[in-house]
Amino acid sequence: MKTILSIALIVSGLFILAGCPVSSTYPLGKKGDVKLDTRLIGTFSNTAEDVEANKVIIKKGSETNTYTVYVAEKGSSFMADGPDFTGWLAKLDDQTFLVLQQVIDDVEQETYYVYHIEMIKNGFTSSDISLKVNGTAAITSIEAYREEVKASMGMEGFLAGQIEWKKD
Repeated sequence: MKTILSIALIVSGLFILAGCPVSSTYPLGKKGDVKLDTRLIGTFSNTAEDVEANKVIIKKGSETNTYTVYVAEKGSSFMADGPDFTGWLAKLDDQTFLVLQQVIDDVEQETYYVYHIEMIKNGFTSSDISLKVNGTAAITSIEAYREEVKASMGMEGFLAGQIEWKKD
C-alpha cells in the first residue's frame, strides 16, 4: 500500500513540475465576480502540440459574467472528464485568470481548472500556473488558493506552457 501511495505522490508531483493545469476542488475566484470579457467569446484554435485542447468554442453563459466552454478538438494531453465547462474570470493584482468548472451531463462538478490568460490581437494566450510555495496542498478554500497563487506569481516558472489562441 505504501508503494502505491508513493507512486501516486511522485506522479502527482511530476504533473505539477511539468506545468500541467492545476485542478482543484476550489475555484480561484467566485463565479461571476469579475465582469465578462466579450473578446473571449468565439471559436479559438491553436497549432501547439501536446496540449489539452486545439479548438474551443466559448459562448456567453447562462449565469451573470460566465461563459460556456466546449472543447471541440481535444489535444493529446486532454485529461478532463469531458469537453464541457462553465468558465469565468478571476483577477489577482493586475493578472487575469480563466477558471473552468467541469460540467458532466449538464451538472457542474466540483472540479476546477485555472489558466492565466492575456488578451492579444485576434485572440489570447493561456498558460498553466505552477503553485510554487505549498503546492496543491495549500488549496483548502478560495481565499487560501488566492494566497498561494499570489505568493507563487513572482517566482520563476510560475507560468508554463504558453499557448497562443487565434480567433477563427
